This record gives sequence, structure tokens and C-alpha cells, in this order.
Amino acid sequence: MLIAWVVFSAVMLILLLFAVLPTVIAVGLWRMTQNSRTILKTSARITSVVLVCGSALPIFVLFLFSRAMCASYDFPPVSSADGHLIAQVNEVDCGAIDSFHSSVQLRRQGPGVLSLLKPLLGHGTTVFTVGHDPRLLQLEWQRDDRLVIRYPNDSEYPGEFRCQSRWNEVQVECIPYAPDYNQPLAKMPPVKKVPVRRWFW
Repeated sequence: MLIAWVVFSAVMLILLLFAVLPTVIAVGLWRMTQNSRTILKTSARITSVVLVCGSALPIFVLFLFSRAMCASYDFPPVSSADGHLIAQVNEVDCGAIDSFHSSVQLRRQGPGVLSLLKPLLGHGTTVFTVGHDPRLLQLEWQRDDRLVIRYPNDSEYPGEFRCQSRWNEVQVECIPYAPDYNQPLAKMPPVKKVPVRRWFW
């Protein structure tokens, strides 16, 4: 995870440099030749336009890497017995060079019209994160105020692990288990249409 973050940050800084530097040079050429002869002024302005157009490619690549590169997957929510609370697994996928970024969110289930506000309110409160395949996470409500999260015990990125033991009146228990990779994994849910915006993690 740390190596991927360093590589990604270095690539972003290089792209930013190649995007900004030609624009600065172009502006400088344009201003310095304002009072020059026509031929010199025309040459400088043509060069400035070429430099600005050339800087558009790194900006476009920077946009792709920083904003549109990541996608979000929302797994089916798991409701408590009384239907007032929802737990849901979410995964952020930022491409082949990146690891898993799985999390579990808790939120209240609003009655009637309030349930329609979920897209505006977001995912809820994140109570669990792990750098592992989200299809191996298991959620179980043992009581209306007790959520058990079972997760694989062989994560390669222990620094990303976090388990919040309590959210309001809900007790959260995170239990590791040894996964059986011989069993077929379920399919990932449909990707969200709106890209996830992540800057340098």
C-alpha cells in the first residue's frame, strides 16, 4: 500500500509539473514579446499556443488518474432485525496497480420519504476498513444493537485495518477467520456510475 501510494504520488507530481511548466513558459513568451517586431512576436505567440496545447495532454491524464480512475462498488445492505439500521460493504477500486480498499458503513434506515435521502446523505459512518477482497467480508446482526463483521485474517496491508468497536448504541465486533480460497467467490455488484474522487489517498 505504501509503495503504491508513493508511486502514484510521484506520477501525479510529474504530470502536474509537465502540465504547469509549458503554460508558465508560454505566458512568459507572450508577455516578453509584446513590444517586439512582428515576426518575433508572431513566432513567440505560435510557440505559446503550441506549448499551451501540449500541456493539455498531461492535464487530461492527471484528471483520469486522480478522479476517474477509481470506481465504487456498493454491496447489498444488511438490515437489523427491527429494520432501523443498515450495514453495508463498500469497495473502492483504483485499478490494477492498487490494492483492495474495503469498508463497512453503518447508517439509520429512514422511514418513508427519509429513505429517499440516502443518495444525498452518502454511505453513512465507516466503522470498519481492511485491505482485502470485499466479497470475503461477512456481516451479521446478532441483535438490533450488535453487529458482527467477519474478515479474512491474511490481509497484506495491516496498516489499513481499522475496527470501530461502537457507533452510537451499536456494538461492533470484528472477528478474523481463515478464508477458503477453493470456494468460488460471488460476483462484484455493478459499478457506480459516479467516479470516486480520491487525491493521493
